[in-house]
Amino acid sequence: QGLFGEVLHVEGSYIHNLEEFWGEYWNNWRLDYNNEFRGDVYATHGLGPACQLLDIHRGDRMKTLVAMDTKAVTGPELGKRYGLANDSIEFQNGDHTMTFIRTENGKTIHIQHDVMNPRPYSRMYQLTGTDGFANKYPTQGYALDAEQLKASGVQPKVDDLNSHGFMPREEMVALVEKYQHPILKKYGEMAKEVGGHGGMDYIMDYRLVYCLRNGLPLDMDVYDLAEWCCMAELTRLSLENGSAPVAVPDFTRGGWNKVSKFRHAFVQ
Repeated sequence: QGLFGEVLHVEGSYIHNLEEFWGEYWNNWRLDYNNEFRGDVYATHGLGPACQLLDIHRGDRMKTLVAMDTKAVTGPELGKRYGLANDSIEFQNGDHTMTFIRTENGKTIHIQHDVMNPRPYSRMYQLTGTDGFANKYPTQGYALDAEQLKASGVQPKVDDLNSHGFMPREEMVALVEKYQHPILKKYGEMAKEVGGHGGMDYIMDYRLVYCLRNGLPLDMDVYDLAEWCCMAELTRLSLENGSAPVAVPDFTRGGWNKVSKFRHAFVQ
């Protein structure tokens, strides 16, 4: 609704220390995959919401990316501990991978992947706009100046409220309540009761069934699927060529700006 002004930069990630899970994966598939492939091998967790915030395929598109990674340190040690299907090669994936993406309309996306090292769980979900800032992980917070907060209809309780720091909790709660998404208003509490990643699984399944039953466009389409998944290969190409810029294919064949802005479809 324009609270943050024009959104210029977004961030997402999959930062999850999998120490307690490595021994549970069937046939050790996940560690083997990191051993044999370099790049952001699981970009979708962070990239999906980032793309929806920037209206990707709905007025903008990802154009170019550059990837960088650290050397592999923890990965090889895990390989020694749990074994690898192919231990004759050097461990391919760096412990931490970063991907920087520029869009056709001059916006930027930063994606990170790290499943090796001790860090607080984070999908980041960070937004920088011309009028404000929002951060979800590992600490939730919003930054608006007092005038922008007043314009949203929330009266600040602090005289010197500014965007140099997160707003106090009372103002944050009021802001979240005012802009609560209709899907969460209707199904949020039920989703928490059912569970599944804190209710996320329920919400995603509900949206899929709702859209299919009502003949509505899905929240994610086949073009999103292709582009989000190709990040693994494109980041590999960038890394193996000295972090060179790599063009992102236009899977829509020029149709990325035929729809204006990302919206959740509802029956009228």
